[in-house]
Amino acid sequence: MTSMTETFHQALQKALAGRDTVSIRSTLIEVLGRDPYKGEVSAAHKAARKIAEAGDAVLISLLPDQAGADAYVPTARGSGRRASNYLTVDEKIIKGLPCRVELATEKWDALIDEGMRLAQQKIESDPMLAMLLPGWKAEPRAEKRARLAAEAAAG
Repeated sequence: MTSMTETFHQALQKALAGRDTVSIRSTLIEVLGRDPYKGEVSAAHKAARKIAEAGDAVLISLLPDQAGADAYVPTARGSGRRASNYLTVDEKIIKGLPCRVELATEKWDALIDEGMRLAQQKIESDPMLAMLLPGWKAEPRAEKRARLAAEAAAG
């Protein structure tokens, strides 16, 4: 007998085979045929993290309108404006919203870093953005990992 996490892992992998961006919650509802319980949502997120850790996709937090047609918009009041997690292999989304990446392996670093550089250029060339985001600086993922490892070793 397979566990919930394994079942959701298979369902998410299958959904990713057919689409570039997959809503974790929407896929869960498709599998269950109903709104999921908290434990089921937790198991689905654990499965999504495993997929992202394997490098098969990027776990990203998106608003429903940022994710495209696959977006699951909950019916609760105000929830259509809340971000939820998606698995994506869509380079346009990853590069366009690099700050929203929750989990990605080194395989995706170059694409995420390119998105960060593009975001940095947008901020520097737009006085309003520069005013709203003072001191924001894109940090390449490899450099950030090295800095965090050095801080952990020192502290």
